[in-house]
Amino acid sequence: MENKTGKYFKYAIGEIILVVIGILIALSINNWNESRKDSKISQDYLKGITNDIKKDLEQIDIILNLQIKDISLISSIENIFTEEFHEIKKHISFFKPPDTLNVKSLFYRSLSYRPRRGTYNSLISDGKSGYIKNRRTFQLIQEIYDEENLRIASSYEVIKNFESKIIMAYPYQKKHWSYSDLKKSKDDKIFLDLSNMTEQKYFYATNLFRLNEKMLSVLKLLETEIEDI
Repeated sequence: MENKTGKYFKYAIGEIILVVIGILIALSINNWNESRKDSKISQDYLKGITNDIKKDLEQIDIILNLQIKDISLISSIENIFTEEFHEIKKHISFFKPPDTLNVKSLFYRSLSYRPRRGTYNSLISDGKSGYIKNRRTFQLIQEIYDEENLRIASSYEVIKNFESKIIMAYPYQKKHWSYSDLKKSKDDKIFLDLSNMTEQKYFYATNLFRLNEKMLSVLKLLETEIEDI
């Protein structure tokens, strides 16, 4: 009887150990599956923001080039930009040989920067910011979407007001002017109005330039994080 009891006891212990091992294996598999799901979701957000930023960089490049054309036209006639207020050395790339066939662009409305916010808005509204593990990366992304983009939108509104007044005030020049006409107007009110507007375009361009640099930094961090998942 004692031998049978001992065998039953050992058998029961063995059964318990097997059950515990089975539970631990099941938990391990479940945790592994959850980890895979989290990694997939994290990659989706990281890749989504990466693609949005790349497309926004293309948009910035187009808009910056258009602003630079206007800046170069005005500055080729009179140097309205000073180092003290405009940090010319920092933005020397804004001053290029003027496109003398492009004068009429001064009288048309500029393109506005419209960032793609879909992935970022989803990340925030769903409370998934934790899927971006590198807190520095997330902080820079927040600065781009919640600070830099708003600053650029505000800067563009100032330009729009100038453009509306110029478009209404100078319809003839919009249709007929050449570069020589622009040069002759150096001492006239119209050139002052165009100069004031172009100065605002310069500040708009500097905001876009800063955003461009920050986006390039974020892209490197995002690509590193995607590789580490």
